[in-house]
Parts: sequence; C-alpha cells; structure tokens
Amino acid sequence: MRPVLWGLQNESKLPTEFAAECTQLIRELDPTSPGQRLVTTCNGGTGTDWDVPQNWTGTYGGDPNTYDEDLKRQVLVGEYGAWRTLDLHTEGNFKAAGEYSEERISQLLEKKIRLAERVRDSVAGHFMWLFSSHDNPGRVQGGEGFRELDKIGPVNYKGLLTPWEEPLDVFYMFRANYASKHKEPMVYIVSHTWPDRWTQPGIKDSISVYSNCDEVELFNGVNGQSLGRKKSQGRGTHFQWDKVDIRYNVLSAVGYVDGKEVAGDCIVLHHLPQSPDFKDLTKGAKAVTSLPDLNYIYRVNCGGGEYTDGNGHTWMADRSKTSENTWGSVSWTKRFPGMPNYFASQRQTNDPIKGTTDWKLFQTFRYGRDKLRYEFPIKDGEYVIELYFIEPWLGTGGGMNCEGWRLFDVAVNRTTVLKDVDIWKEVGHDAVLKKLIRAKVTGGKLVISFPRIASGQALISAIAIASTDKQVKAAASPQPLITDLHFQDENKSSLWSVKEWLNTGDRQYSDSTASFSALPPSLFGNEYIQTPAIINTNGKKNVAQFKVSEDAFVFVAISGQGQKPEWLKDFDDMKSVVKNSEGKSFIVFRKKVAGGSTVYLGNDVDGKAMYMVSASPASTIEPAYDLKNITSYKAFDAMTKGDGIAKRKVDGKDRVVFEKSSPANLLEWHIEVGVADMYSLTISYNNPGATVKGKLQLLMADGTILKEERVEFTPTKPGKSNYISSSTGGMINAGHYTIRLQSADAAGISINALDVQ
Repeated sequence: MRPVLWGLQNESKLPTEFAAECTQLIRELDPTSPGQRLVTTCNGGTGTDWDVPQNWTGTYGGDPNTYDEDLKRQVLVGEYGAWRTLDLHTEGNFKAAGEYSEERISQLLEKKIRLAERVRDSVAGHFMWLFSSHDNPGRVQGGEGFRELDKIGPVNYKGLLTPWEEPLDVFYMFRANYASKHKEPMVYIVSHTWPDRWTQPGIKDSISVYSNCDEVELFNGVNGQSLGRKKSQGRGTHFQWDKVDIRYNVLSAVGYVDGKEVAGDCIVLHHLPQSPDFKDLTKGAKAVTSLPDLNYIYRVNCGGGEYTDGNGHTWMADRSKTSENTWGSVSWTKRFPGMPNYFASQRQTNDPIKGTTDWKLFQTFRYGRDKLRYEFPIKDGEYVIELYFIEPWLGTGGGMNCEGWRLFDVAVNRTTVLKDVDIWKEVGHDAVLKKLIRAKVTGGKLVISFPRIASGQALISAIAIASTDKQVKAAASPQPLITDLHFQDENKSSLWSVKEWLNTGDRQYSDSTASFSALPPSLFGNEYIQTPAIINTNGKKNVAQFKVSEDAFVFVAISGQGQKPEWLKDFDDMKSVVKNSEGKSFIVFRKKVAGGSTVYLGNDVDGKAMYMVSASPASTIEPAYDLKNITSYKAFDAMTKGDGIAKRKVDGKDRVVFEKSSPANLLEWHIEVGVADMYSLTISYNNPGATVKGKLQLLMADGTILKEERVEFTPTKPGKSNYISSSTGGMINAGHYTIRLQSADAAGISINALDVQ
C-alpha cells in the first residue's frame, strides 16, 4: 500500500521552519512528492504543501447548512463529526444548542452526508472523526454524558462506537448510507436503546428507520398493522413515518431490495399495551431447562436482579463479592476503592432473545476483559457448569458478518476450558448460546474468569453450577445494601420488598401497574424499595425504616406536587426527576449515610403517591467539575486581618494586597454550598516578584479545620494572573464554611477572587 497524502501534524503549531525541514526530508524519501503525494498539515499549520482544514460546523459554532459550499471551497476536510452520549434521546429536529443525544449526532452527520453527496464531483473527500471513542488525555471531561460512565474522562466522545465497542445509532446511520444493499442489506429501527420513548398509545411522529434497502415497511406488531411502505430517497436521508397510530408495544420493519424481502428488525417498548401477536416472538421457544438428577447449587443472573424462570427456578441477583466466605463477582473496579462496582462492566439489551421465553434472564449481562470473574466457595468435587451467552451488539439490523469480532477464552480455576468463544459465529445476534463444562474443584473455590480476549470484550449472561452430590450447599450471598426493612403497617407486609438492579420498565409499586419511564443516571442499578402505591400512616411519625450495610447514598424521590418535607431537611436536591408510566414526576433528593446507620422514612404520604426510595454504595468519583456552576467570591469583599494587608486598586480593579510581610496577615472568605459534594477551590492572584509560600485552610462554621495545605504564589507576567488550584479534599455537606489564605512572607502580591465549583 502506498500513501495518497503525507500528513505531518494534527492540531499542532509546529514552527514553519521545522515543518518545512520535515517536508524536505519527506521529499527526499519519496521522490513522487509533491507531484503525486502532497505533504499536508491540519487546521492552520504552515510549512507544508497543503493545510487541510477541519469542519465542525454545528458542533463548534458555524452553520452546517452550508457544508456543501464549505466542502467545495475547502476541497478536502480532514475531520467532521459531533459529540454524542449513549442512551440519551431527544424528540424533534436537529438543534445546534441541543443536548448531545444520539438523535442530534445522527441528524447532523446525516445532513453533512447529504450535502457532501451533492458536490462529490467537485471535492476530494471528507473524513468523519471518529470510528470509536477513545482516551484523550488532553481533554478536560465535561458533564455532557447522560450516564455516570460517560461523565468520566478524559475521553473523546465522538465515536460511532463506545470505548467498550458498543455501536450507537449513528453507526447504523452510516451503514445505511454506505453498506452494499446487495451484499449487506440492513434495517435498523431507531432506537434499540429507547424503550421508554412513549408511555401511552396514540398518534406518533418522527419514527425513523436506517436502511440501505430500496423500500422499508413498518408494522405496529410482530406481523401486525402496516404503517406504510416507503421508498429510499438516496444518501443522506432515512425512512421516516409521521402521524401514525401506535397502539402496541412492538415495532417491526422489513426491508426490500428489487422487490424481495432481504432484512428485518424488531424492537419492544416498555409501557404500551402488548401486541395481540406478541407470542409470535417466542413461537417454538422454551424456558431454561436443567439437567435431571442434579443438585443446582448456584444460579446467577449476570448483570441483573433476582429472576424466576419459566420452570420455576430462581436465579440470584448478580452481587459484588465482599469476603472470602461469600460468592460474588469481581471486575476492574476492585483495584479502585470508591468506584461503583459495576462501572464499565454491566449492560442490558431490550431486544427479543431468540429461542427462549426467559428474555429477562439473558437481556442483562456483564462484559469485561481479564479482570472480570465470578468466585464461588464450594466443596471439593466434580461439578457441571452451565454458561450462557448472547451477542447483544454485533449483527443488530442484519447485513454484517461478525465472525471473529468478539473472541475470548473462558477459564475455570485458571485452566482454560473454552477457547476462542465466538457467540455470533455459533448462534448469531440476540440468541442464547449455552456451554456445558465439567470441572473438578480442589481448594474449596470455583472461579470463572476470562484470561484471554483476542477481540472485543468477554461477555456472559448467566451461570449455573450443579453437582450429583445432594449435600453440597451454596455459600452465603454478599449482604444486600438495604437491610432490616421494617414498616408500621404490618397488615401490608407482603406489599413491601427490596428489589435490585433498578431500571426503567420496572414496576414502581407492588399493587399498581405503574412502571419507571425515566431515571436519573445515578439511580440505574440501585437497590430500591418496592412499596404500595398509597400509604395510610394513621398519624405515625415514620412509615418505615431500614439500615444500610455499608456507606451509601440514599435517594428519596417525592411527588413533584409538594414541598420538601421536614424529614428530608438533611437531603440535597439533586435537580433531577424520576418519571413513571402514569405521567407522574418525583423530585430526587440524596444523602450520604454511614454503614450501619438507620434511615427513617417520613409520614407525609396520606392519600398521595408514595415516594420512591433507593440506595447505592457511596462512591468517591469526582464530579464533572468543568460544567458545574461556579460561585465567585471577590477578595475585596472578604475579611482581612493583619497590619500588612489592605484593600486597594490595582490596575484600576479592586484587589486585596499583601503590602508588607507579617505572620498576622490573612484573608478569609465566608462561603456557602447548597449540595453535599466535592468542590474545587481556585484563587486567582498577581505576583510581580519571586515565588512566595503560603497556607490554605478549609474550616467549618464552628472553626474546625477540615483541610490544610501549603501553597505557592509563583511569579506572574505584567497584566496576567496565576491560579492556586485546590479542592475541599472530599465531600462536604451543604452549609457555611470559611476559606482562609495566609502568608507571612508575601509582599506585593494582590488577590483577585476565589471561585468555588
């Protein structure tokens, strides 16, 4: 392979002379340059043959509607793209200032494809940035992500695939435009990650389908009412249905090429009435079967909650291992205290699962690499191990040969028992693959791990372990987070229970069909208390109480119609809501609770919708601070102490100046924070002299010192500021605090402001 162009730099500012010298070296190594292969730079660089621009109109300002004219002028665009975040969905057309939803990136890039195709004979080309999101150490990660995982940086979130290789809707948009309809016909209903789009039947708009087929027909049901058959309008367009009557919970689509049916897709929605032909999705399917005459010791629903299958067998919820005496799962987060246990290792699909009636067991799964494992204390002996897999991502919409895209080994007690597992090759997309293994255990522990991943991520949906020995028993399960639940109305004890792995589509109440239709990211996967829909307190102070087994965040979501009750006075308003399928909204409050503490639930629910309670292990993940609100406190308005410090004008601006050295000199800001969180502290200053040392303290309202650290005032250029960057060092509760800045040696330094974020 020989290059078409030589590229020298990207978004850098090499000196012109240096770039020219590099260009000359390239010419010596490649005599065909520049006649056939020009040397390019990017986005403003000089010293080469050609500066290739980037075009991020619609993302970093500019008008994307002129992209065709831009391309003709620029000839070659080295980058175009947009931000996106998995699972965030929005209705309506493209909005330049809109949320970074899956719809927004697809709409913007589809527009650019359409406009580029108009001028394809007048330009060299354009390159979409980028195929897969990746680490980007130069970035400061913002809070643009919907999920907590997407708020962790620095990551360049512009990929068609996630860092763990899950395709987004925009991936299928590109396939619809550029994959061959004869070799790779495909149909993708937008979106497989939006099962909560509607909570009621009715007339719906903007139902989109990405397909490279000549025609697509959409149905409401498995083989139900046709919503119309539409023809392709060419590249840069999609199939869309507006003002159609959606009555049931299934949408299916069929694609046609040259009049023949060649591809199809199906999604199931959470809250609409069940389609009359819903059973056709499980025609010929069976519940999970067990081997006869075996003692099943463990059954685990990997990545999901407790589940009872069609044959009445109970599969335990996936729980993080807490001690050598308990069974449980372990992942990469074990090395990072304070990290949520299932970060970047748990996911679910809403797709139908072929060949089984036990969809819910297989729709959740764990994924990972060599750090993912399951450990089971067990008596030495011979065991039968059943491993269940599905392929939830590769092959969606059809038309792809995904052989070898996910390839991994499975080991039992460090001995590889399955080599190069290729789920797609064996059973295809969204179908159950069952592997039966016989293993001998010595040492009292059975460990299932994934020691080698040749491609993609290892992935597992369920595990069962059995023995011919009827006396073998399971080890204890890890203790749940919510324990010792007690309630005042003992007559309704059957209506109270603790559930695991909270998700949209789950029932909110035990005696109602209302289900969760929207959850803040911090609530996904939580343990939660399922309660009756209406509680009668009979004047009692508390309706229930429970304990948390470890440090936890406790969330209470109350009906949006009322005021914050007194019993939630120590809880912080999270500025987010829970919604249910009945159209009700609940405002979310949060409090950090120490392990072993008792949480009392108040009584303000007589005749009103019962509030929702959930809990998650407390994490120490720092917030996405760069997009949080900043409160600025001017130094001029702060309190000063000492005879060597004064309030003065510096360059016409109000400043506090350390005029002469004195150990008594100090500056104090009195701040107020409204939410329990970690806060960044940034002090801007000017120092025309040499480096000076000082001390920064954080104090509670009563004078207790929470944090103390040494700081330095480094020299600044005339008219420029430097910054002392610090933080509260950990979470602090809402309330009043003092920030104290001291320096015994400062002279000539002026302080501008303190920013609290």
